[in-house]
Amino acid sequence: MLNIQQKLKSFKPISLTQMDGVALMERVDEKYTVSINDITDILEKTIGQYYCLEIDGKRSFSYQTEYFDTPNNILFRNHQNGKLNRYKIRFRDYIESKKTFLEVKFKSNKGVTKKTRISIPFKEKKINKISKKFIEEQSPYLTKNLEIKLENNFERVTLVNLISKERVTIDYNLKFKSDLLGTKSEISKLGIIEIKREKGNKKSQLLSILKDKRIRPTSFSKYAIGSCLLNSNLKYNRFKSKLLLINKTA
Repeated sequence: MLNIQQKLKSFKPISLTQMDGVALMERVDEKYTVSINDITDILEKTIGQYYCLEIDGKRSFSYQTEYFDTPNNILFRNHQNGKLNRYKIRFRDYIESKKTFLEVKFKSNKGVTKKTRISIPFKEKKINKISKKFIEEQSPYLTKNLEIKLENNFERVTLVNLISKERVTIDYNLKFKSDLLGTKSEISKLGIIEIKREKGNKKSQLLSILKDKRIRPTSFSKYAIGSCLLNSNLKYNRFKSKLLLINKTA
């Protein structure tokens, strides 16, 4: 992890306010599963081409996410069955900036991801009238049928290209736990790179680097993979090859 921190020092910084023009709440995204060693090499090759988000002198940030699902795991099963027009519902804590959001992510059958969210007091993750209204307006699910199924913690680096309006997140040090099941797991030697762009935008320096390294897109859902790792009773045929790739990469 130390090598990642060292590489980040060579990037020009960008603030949250400067990133406003690249919010990309509706976007096309591609994910790549890489090793920690790949991350340091990729960072080296992107210095000078991307800005790195910096807040209070820090360039790598801690996130905590709590995912909702129904008692019979319908959101997970929709993913396992390859259903498009599917949802994720979650609380997310941005630890360093002391912000918490309730978020609904929708993946359409056109491959477009749309994220809506509302701000709530930091770490006050309760279903009240406001959050109930938000979830039930932004998704087809009733809050009375939802419960927290999984908690995920990870570190994130955010790179930005203002010219191509592209955001890149690099997540690593992934940890999962389920209070309902009393289980936990972690993937410490793996990283997830996600390239987020406006639909139709094909410009990306990072995509060229990944292509040169023969790293192919690999869909990766932290909720789905975490659920597979924590709950052996779930059917997860769709994710078996992904779990094998994770073991091989890590």
